[in-house]
Amino acid sequence: MAERTLLERCSDLEITRRRVRLVVVSGLLLAAALVVTAPLIGSWEFLLFFAVAYILVTTWERVGYARTIMAYKGLALKLAARAAAIEGGEDEGPTVS
Repeated sequence: MAERTLLERCSDLEITRRRVRLVVVSGLLLAAALVVTAPLIGSWEFLLFFAVAYILVTTWERVGYARTIMAYKGLALKLAARAAAIEGGEDEGPTVS
């Protein structure tokens, strides 16, 4: 089920474009908020808050990207195992999980 969804979504470039837009917009919004408000507040606690927020947002984005790559690699391995089984004339499904 998840593999079928993954295959369907891999050809949808709009999903990738949307993800890229979200990454760029989140970074720009955080940078703009920091540039505008940091001189007004002048507090190291405030700057620390934004630094931690930035780290959390980028970590979340990187984890999402890594999970997507792992899912595609797993799917590619299953497809390769299935193709090898078909070419070899075996009736069994893929053994790679």
